[in-house]
Amino acid sequence: MNDRKPGGFRSNPNKNYIRSRIDKPLIRKWSENAGRHLEYLGLPGWEMLDIVEWQSFLANFSTIEREEREQHRLYLTANVRDVEHRLHALYGDFDDILITGRDKYGRMPRWPYDVVNLDFYGGLLYSDLRRPMALRKLIENQAAHERSFLLIVTHDLRDSDRGREKQSFLTDMHKFLARGISMRASTIALDWYERADTPDAARQSVYTNVFLHDVGENHQFHVTCRTPLVYVGTGGTKMIHYTTDFAFRRAAHRIVSDQSIVDILNLGVHEVADERVLVAFETPYFGIA
Repeated sequence: MNDRKPGGFRSNPNKNYIRSRIDKPLIRKWSENAGRHLEYLGLPGWEMLDIVEWQSFLANFSTIEREEREQHRLYLTANVRDVEHRLHALYGDFDDILITGRDKYGRMPRWPYDVVNLDFYGGLLYSDLRRPMALRKLIENQAAHERSFLLIVTHDLRDSDRGREKQSFLTDMHKFLARGISMRASTIALDWYERADTPDAARQSVYTNVFLHDVGENHQFHVTCRTPLVYVGTGGTKMIHYTTDFAFRRAAHRIVSDQSIVDILNLGVHEVADERVLVAFETPYFGIA
């Protein structure tokens, strides 16, 4: 499992568009609402393109890099950009650092953060489910500090879901939706997600957003998921991009967000291409009985 493509991260026009035209306005809004610059945690790559693009809204940034050569290049970039004094660099695998709480040199993330940008190489699901475990730990740590945050996650659509995690998820969705939607309506809609000719981006998008929504509410966050974006990355790799607001609410009980599970299922999937955002493909509509 890798966080970065061998040889380092390379951007492309689609990624540049998302970074500057979609993510940057969200980060600006978070900074304005907070009335201050934001604390950042992420996997920016040695060129630090997201940090450079968003630095007017950022205070300090913790970065994670798993390759020594890439971390050295990151330090050089920070020095050239005169932001080295704002940089807290961690070395190792993101999943390991989040799960154990320390990097390979024993250094810890500087919790809490306001914006977390995780740009993974590889998929979300592997047989050991370590990446979902790491994301759950991230949300748990933010909750422990009672800090609201913006989560940005990007990964490619290739995964190693040998444990059929997404199939198990869809089975549970059948049971859940049957409580509030007619059995026939939920069966027809969810059957579409299980078909072999259904784009895996559809299954991945509902799995990830429902996962983030569920874990967030369990840790006292009011969660708002946005429509996932698919795009072709460098080398023709198919990528998917999520942005999610986690607004902390102090309570002993599970938070109930304004956005329901059915709302998430109805978000659909959009595509970024040629500096435009389009509907990627039609998805079933889940109506309330």
